[in-house]
Amino acid sequence: MGQTNLLVKVGRISGRNAVRRSKAMDLVVTYIEKGVVYEEQPDGSKIQIDIIERNPAQISLKKGMVLHGK
Repeated sequence: MGQTNLLVKVGRISGRNAVRRSKAMDLVVTYIEKGVVYEEQPDGSKIQIDIIERNPAQISLKKGMVLHGK
């Protein structure tokens, strides 16, 4: 298993644990599903908060390019 796959797996497990613990403490859980932001109340009801518009990045990459982080 590569390092990237391992990090993704660990992130999913951590996310599940955080949601489970938040629900156990009767806290509101906010999440995004299919471009829509929801709040899930402790009683299990869901409230739609916002809709996210996804705009693809206008990046053209070519082989051998050097990427600089900001």
